[in-house]
Amino acid sequence: MTVKPHLPSTQTWLADSWQRSIGAGLSEFQLPQELRLDASELKQKHEQYQMLIALVQSHALPLFNQLMAHSNSRLLLSDAEGYVLRHWGVSRYSTKLADVALDIGVNWLEQHKGTNAIGTALTAKQAVSVVGEQHFIRQNRFMSCTACPIFSPQGEMLGVIDITSEQQRHTQQTLMLVSSLAQQVETALLCHLPDSHYRIDLAAQPNLLSSGWQGIVIADSDGRIVGYNPMAKQLLNQAKVGDSVEQYLGDNWSRAGGFNQHLDLHLQTQSLNIPSAKSRVAMSNKSLNQLGVRFHDPQLERAWQHANKVITKQIPLLVLGETGVGKEQFVKKLHAHSVRRSEPLVAVNCAALPAELVESELFGYQAGAFTGANRTGFIGKIRQAHGGFLFLDEIGEMPLAAQSRLLRVLQEREVVPVGSNQSFKVDIQIIAATHMDLEQQVAQGLFRQDLFYRLNGLQVRLPALRERQDIERIIHKLHRKHRIAPQAICPELLGLLVQHDWPGNLRELDNLMQVACLMAEGDDTLTWQHLPDYLAQKLAAGPLTVDPLNTQLLNEKQPLGEEAKTGQHSASHPLAGKVTRDNTATLPTTTAVQSDSLHEAIYSNVLQAYQACNGNVSQCAKRLGISRNALYRRLKQMGLKG
Repeated sequence: MTVKPHLPSTQTWLADSWQRSIGAGLSEFQLPQELRLDASELKQKHEQYQMLIALVQSHALPLFNQLMAHSNSRLLLSDAEGYVLRHWGVSRYSTKLADVALDIGVNWLEQHKGTNAIGTALTAKQAVSVVGEQHFIRQNRFMSCTACPIFSPQGEMLGVIDITSEQQRHTQQTLMLVSSLAQQVETALLCHLPDSHYRIDLAAQPNLLSSGWQGIVIADSDGRIVGYNPMAKQLLNQAKVGDSVEQYLGDNWSRAGGFNQHLDLHLQTQSLNIPSAKSRVAMSNKSLNQLGVRFHDPQLERAWQHANKVITKQIPLLVLGETGVGKEQFVKKLHAHSVRRSEPLVAVNCAALPAELVESELFGYQAGAFTGANRTGFIGKIRQAHGGFLFLDEIGEMPLAAQSRLLRVLQEREVVPVGSNQSFKVDIQIIAATHMDLEQQVAQGLFRQDLFYRLNGLQVRLPALRERQDIERIIHKLHRKHRIAPQAICPELLGLLVQHDWPGNLRELDNLMQVACLMAEGDDTLTWQHLPDYLAQKLAAGPLTVDPLNTQLLNEKQPLGEEAKTGQHSASHPLAGKVTRDNTATLPTTTAVQSDSLHEAIYSNVLQAYQACNGNVSQCAKRLGISRNALYRRLKQMGLKG
């Protein structure tokens, strides 16, 4: 029976963490199986977090070495998913530390490791110390661990910085140190924002200007705010990204030092080193604005780049794409990396609102405007979004009456609540999204033409999952997200997943992977047999039209042409004897390669094209008229790719 440690009443986060550990099915007496990234996954993480790792090493590590160098402690950095990215400090772990796998590439989320500083700081979103008996897993109780989340200038949690010691018992001073290290990194991130030119430190007393806890404002060369830390936001109250610094600090703000009598604040301004144009481009590609926004699909990357350009000019954006392609997530990322990131993102699902409530929800209403109305009235979603983003999802479902009023808002940039004669000015970035063909809706009289043109400032289309070139990477990413323990995907299932049409797109794939991983709990390899029958049948119901170059045996253990020699094919294989989605009859996959001569011709054709393109997979795939995924699989069969 699990017994909670004695917890002070103020440490509710610790009691909650133990409860989550119990809920995850962990036992305090048993060391859980570790979840570890393989070499290629770890390499991808290091590339993605290259800048964060560098800033920890340059801004946090020196102070750690100064204060903790002789304490047999180690400084660790994890990402927001709980994977340890790097560690510094003692060169070798003791046997105890090695046994608990506190190492690079290992996942330390609570659900895998129980209560621990890294996992609990990620969940609680605050600095925590987990000392000795406070660890849920008994074998971890010889450690003292203290961790603090690191947040981007946009407020996204990027990871956790942690100090782990075997012999030294952590105190409140350790907690302050880790918080200070995290703050050092966050300040460095702030100074690396694109267009940063000036750094202005603010404090009520001059001795606090270099304390590490001062307010910091970053401005561009024109004196406009590009970012600030929480303390500066508190000191300047209503300041927003894009505002002029002069508006808050007066026209002498750019002096090296000074005092603002109006705010009773001491100022210290310095110019930041401006990189060359070439290095600035390289830095922007690695900047923390791009963390989590690396698109490996050209169509999606193009949509992202175009969208980022127009939202800085308040041009309406129309996002198109099938249901489940991730339109809402795309908009959330746009907001998080825009100059309006400190202001609200208000999302309205037009399809989920009853027609009679759309207007009151969007435009608000005056007190007593209708029976059942709130006695104080309601300002409405549009006014809630003032200064930020208004995201109108499924705009094609909006009733015509509401469309007319929305058009006036877009034209006049003001809102009149239901039951009121008073108008209110609004400053909003409009983004609409739909899976419908709005031009067809206009032709049928179901959508206002003038509103369509107003919303269609820039139109971007998010590709369906079946169209994306990074589908295999997405499959592995979702598998890592949902798997219970380290686990591979068998080539047979991977082939099924890559070939499937995915009418539900990312949402469908995510749901399927979640169920499959639950069914495969405890197994080393995820196979198609782990899918529930209805999912297996659905997955196998629509193979793509057979292309001699794209066709392959999905059972990678059997050599090409083997079934042709025996004249048999596997009746149990989920793709045996299917019909394609365009209703053209196709032979089972195994019969598509029945002759050795055909196999040899395909082999020769691929090899010649690959050599002619000097090993460039994209050019080779285009030359052969097949997808890059199909070519990669063929090259792996031929031993030309690992």
